[in-house]
Amino acid sequence: MRPNIKAMFLELNDKHFNGEIPDLPVVWNTRMTTTAGYCRYKRSGLAETFYGRGQALEPVKIDLSDKLFRHLDYDLAKIENTLIHEMVHAYLVHKYNEKGHTRRFQQMMTNITGEYKNHRCHNYDTVGIRKQQEKKVKWTCSRCGLEGRKARMPRNSNRIYKHNGCGGTVEFVDTRRQATMKMFPSR
Repeated sequence: MRPNIKAMFLELNDKHFNGEIPDLPVVWNTRMTTTAGYCRYKRSGLAETFYGRGQALEPVKIDLSDKLFRHLDYDLAKIENTLIHEMVHAYLVHKYNEKGHTRRFQQMMTNITGEYKNHRCHNYDTVGIRKQQEKKVKWTCSRCGLEGRKARMPRNSNRIYKHNGCGGTVEFVDTRRQATMKMFPSR
């Protein structure tokens, strides 16, 4: 059964952050598959930052991956650790207008969890959760003849693409639409 992550958020906010994180929505996200959690924030004007005047940030929501944690049988320790990770992001955005896995972030995570490690990524098993994308775009190098497949056509049709191995012209073909995009090597 899915735990009540909002109640967990309120308890952890009092325990580790002196209740200083604003009351944010904390939700189970059914679309996230390989990312365990995500702290969302918005830009809200200008603020004084460590580097001078800059964009003010404000935390607005925390998402946790329902698919990933269901796959892990809703392991409470892993959910709590992920929620703490996202709460540290929310705290630093709120208190210091600081985002990312900074030194301060790493230090706070180490102080809270007692683990001295890189707190940047999780190592939870995600095999079988993520839906495999159909590789519908075929690419071919005109010089060496090497072929391969990828999920999407390149976004920028004006960009010059070349084969890393031989520098030849690369042609992309969307096998569903038979759209062709030729790319020429740069000089």
